[in-house]
Amino acid sequence: MPEKNEPDGPEPSAANPPAMHVAAVLVASARALNNALDDLGFPETDDRIVELDGKLGVVTCSHERDSDDLFALIAELSSRGETWELQFRIDVSPTRSIFHTLSRHQPISAVEEEIQPRPEEQEGTGTRPPAHDLDSDAGLSAFRNAVRRVKAAEVFAEIGSNRDGKATAWIVQRSPRRVLAEATAADEPTLRSTLREVIPAVMFSVSRPTVD
Repeated sequence: MPEKNEPDGPEPSAANPPAMHVAAVLVASARALNNALDDLGFPETDDRIVELDGKLGVVTCSHERDSDDLFALIAELSSRGETWELQFRIDVSPTRSIFHTLSRHQPISAVEEEIQPRPEEQEGTGTRPPAHDLDSDAGLSAFRNAVRRVKAAEVFAEIGSNRDGKATAWIVQRSPRRVLAEATAADEPTLRSTLREVIPAVMFSVSRPTVD
């Protein structure tokens, strides 16, 4: 009998591809989102609330335990007949992200974009501030010192990721607009929580694509 070309054992399963980091923001008018947040009992100090182009948003990401709160807010906004939008940032690599938008009254859309270094991050410009690692005692202490005179009403914290893939926040002065400090952490929830401890009541924003 001819021998069968059969493997000696079961074929090894393919390795699971690495999970991508995903951030999602539910965006609505400040009036609509504030009403929904109040009715659902969200605390005013919730560090997931962000501001975006005159609107408010609630951010969650793949570092969070679940997305239940986001679904509750969508249901509440929808029951009120409010307009809302979901914006996603999918980090496919340290230097590229997909920005995906889902809106009730608009076609679904997505764009893949290279993450360009911010001007203040580029070597040799003379404007690059040090990035403080909030996961270390030394980094946290240095960051506290860098923003010790900052007033929450005069700045906002832009949340995103740097070209090394770490969760990153840039403390941005509103007027004139300039970056005062940069901080990194292992994940976005830790980053937001620590920022609120250091600069109480600071408002968050999120990184956005630079193309339409």
